[in-house]
Amino acid sequence: MVQPIQKRGHLKLFLGYAAGVGKTYSMLQAAHQLQHMGVDIVVGYIEPHARPDTTMLLDGLEVIPPEVVIYRGKSFKEVPLDAILKRQPAIVLIDELAHTNVPTQRHRKRYGDIEELLAHGIDVYATLNIQHIESLHDMVEDITKIQVQERVPDQILDHAQQIKIVDIAPEELLQRLQQGKIYSPVQAQKAQQSFFTLDNLIALREITLRRVADTIYHKKYEENVAIAQTDEHILVGLSSSPTNAKVIRSAARLAQALHAKFTALYVQTEANSINKRLQQHITLAEQLHAEIVVIQDDDVAAALANFAKVSGVTKLVVGKTILRKNWWRFHLTMSERIATLAPKLALHIVPDEENQIKEKPLSLPAVKITPTDFMKMAVVFSITSVVGLIVHHYLLSEANIITLFILSIVILSLWTTSSFMPFISSLLAVLLFNFLFTEPKLSFQAYHQDYPVTFSIMFIAGFITTSLMKRIKSQQEMAVRKAYRTEILLEANHVLQQAQTKTMLIQKGLLQLSKLVELPIQLYVFDDKPTTHFVSYLALTEQQTTTVKKDLHNVNEQGVVNWVQLNQQIAGITTDTFPEAKAYYVPLVTTQKVLGIIAIPLNKAQPLPSFEKDILHAMINDFSLALEKEYLQQENEKAQKQAAIEQARANLLRAVSHDLRTPLTSIAGNADLLRKSSNQLAHTQQNAISEAIYMDAKWLIQMVENLLAVSRLEEGKLALQKEVELIEDLIKEAIERTNSYHAKHTIRYEVVPELLFGVVDARLIIQVLINLLDNAIHYTPPTSTITIRAYVKEQILIDVEDDGHGLDEATKSTIFKPFITGKKYTADARRGLGLGLSLCKTIVALHDGEIGVRDASPHGTIFYFSLPKGEIKHE
Repeated sequence: MVQPIQKRGHLKLFLGYAAGVGKTYSMLQAAHQLQHMGVDIVVGYIEPHARPDTTMLLDGLEVIPPEVVIYRGKSFKEVPLDAILKRQPAIVLIDELAHTNVPTQRHRKRYGDIEELLAHGIDVYATLNIQHIESLHDMVEDITKIQVQERVPDQILDHAQQIKIVDIAPEELLQRLQQGKIYSPVQAQKAQQSFFTLDNLIALREITLRRVADTIYHKKYEENVAIAQTDEHILVGLSSSPTNAKVIRSAARLAQALHAKFTALYVQTEANSINKRLQQHITLAEQLHAEIVVIQDDDVAAALANFAKVSGVTKLVVGKTILRKNWWRFHLTMSERIATLAPKLALHIVPDEENQIKEKPLSLPAVKITPTDFMKMAVVFSITSVVGLIVHHYLLSEANIITLFILSIVILSLWTTSSFMPFISSLLAVLLFNFLFTEPKLSFQAYHQDYPVTFSIMFIAGFITTSLMKRIKSQQEMAVRKAYRTEILLEANHVLQQAQTKTMLIQKGLLQLSKLVELPIQLYVFDDKPTTHFVSYLALTEQQTTTVKKDLHNVNEQGVVNWVQLNQQIAGITTDTFPEAKAYYVPLVTTQKVLGIIAIPLNKAQPLPSFEKDILHAMINDFSLALEKEYLQQENEKAQKQAAIEQARANLLRAVSHDLRTPLTSIAGNADLLRKSSNQLAHTQQNAISEAIYMDAKWLIQMVENLLAVSRLEEGKLALQKEVELIEDLIKEAIERTNSYHAKHTIRYEVVPELLFGVVDARLIIQVLINLLDNAIHYTPPTSTITIRAYVKEQILIDVEDDGHGLDEATKSTIFKPFITGKKYTADARRGLGLGLSLCKTIVALHDGEIGVRDASPHGTIFYFSLPKGEIKHE
């Protein structure tokens, strides 16, 4: 079994404010110093710079060749991750931390490779430029007017154990650029006109120093318990707006500067949904250490203000696009409404002048009504018109007809799905009423001067009513969806607690997970023998089931499973690790090991929304805890069983030390007597001494056989070899093997019918009969008669009867327990271990039989046991 990683490596960053400051050179110099000190250090990947002084420093260092990847007909060099893991150096050097890997690689970004190396206990030295830090992206873009595409999460910098700023004066850097020490002459000329200007470099250098100083202070702040924690709480809203990423980064920088709690809130309304851009913004907020919260409300500004009030938010960061004021823009902006609703909340507004929205002439939104909604509208208004004509025929007032049309509008709002239906249905209702019921009829003219007011009120009443109904319907649907998912979470918790067995726990737990995501679920369980479990809440066709299992059961997916088990991290589709996988893999991690891995075949184009993802991981966490509880219970049972075995062994040792001493002493004494005085002893005396030695040896052999059988049973190594056996043969064999020490007892047997067959392990059943005969011989007076009877009822029944004094009731209840012995009537001093009857009970139970004891008539004892019947198959 793959063992999880325990030790984590350290990361040292060589940070610069621009290319060419000497990060790689400084890192290689440090490598030579460490190698000189005897540290096992290798070069994992160095960018092929055309700089002789840097290239020379590679001499003398062990370089692992880069992995060559062919992608779309082109050759790329990447970090040789598997080769480094196999080599297991103490330190590895990796250049260009912000690099984006070829899509076929294990990790989407190079920092993913570095994270895996760190997880395997390998220290990493890496280079990084300040413009690649995610939270500083907007600041760098404002300064350089260049959008940096390759960015890394702030946690890479924040979690680094060491940061070395590689710094030179901007003037010196420009001089190096002009000398061709950084880029080729053509590239250098372009760089000087854009990125490499003196003002840009000075600003980037200042940002670098400030960011590192803030990181160091933040670490000391966390370590110093004497400093009270800040009460600051920063909130930022999430949306699919193109400017939202800039707002999130600004909020993250503010939270970092204030050492504040950072929350990102997404307000889901009827009009919006989680799209690709919004999902990117949620991922960005997660990378910047924000806690993601999703709520449902139709009023975004009110939702932000209310959440800020109840959550103790001190500062709210919002974006604002610069717009020109026009006469039709009479409503308040988002920030103005929030300021009105939460006047005590500090607002930080992030303007976005560059993405200023161009003014467009006022236009109506696009009308999107499905053909089904048109059919429903036609049916409802046709029925309303017919009913209205009937009402009008009986000279009822027009108010009743207007009420009918408003009712039809309400029905349409509940029956249809289009958000534009309130406007269309209200307008059409007014037109139909005018056309059919006002003078002149069958025209859109109206003679009465009150009709324009009537039409307006009718339209407004219908529009407001249907709009409210639509909103209520939408809120109800969202509430039902949220309640449904919450109910699944609660139900899963209840189901996991009620599961009686591990199999039931797995089946019910996976069923709840499948019910939540509405997809099939596969679980890999890593027991002594790894197993897989496939469950789907939705009914799948045989072809669909085969396709899903085929996607999950291949070499590539098994490689992902092995990686997740080893690294204890989430991987697969929608992640940056194995993004081309067919499923989303989540490890079930406990305090001791990885118990299993959940595989969910998600749709790459439609990742799980944040709210559903949170519930999914909460359910998986509950499932993991339930499995861990079951695992610990099994381990506890094993420990108790092992303790019982150890105790039994200790008891055996104590018993053996006592009970072997008497026969061994007797054998040694008699043998010594024969050795020293054989010439002085009569022939009859010599025979008596030899017989005594033989009897003691036979007794020892019988006891050793019992001890070996007990030992094999305790260790679970006593395998049954059942065959069809003739019962009479087994009885004869047992009597023959006890002949040597039952000379004064009479043993007889009866078998009805004579050809009585049983399905047994002959060796073990003979052992049972010998133990029962031995028990009868040693615990009955001499000259007693022992009878063995074998007969058939539902099973084969075998009785071993003696005519001794019998057993009292107290002894009957404990006679089959180990180390229980009765009062002997034989003259020898061998006490016995009391293992024979206990062993008999175990062997009979392995044959699905029962063993017991009862009184014989008029006196004596009957030990009886049952065995399964058998028959000879004739060919």
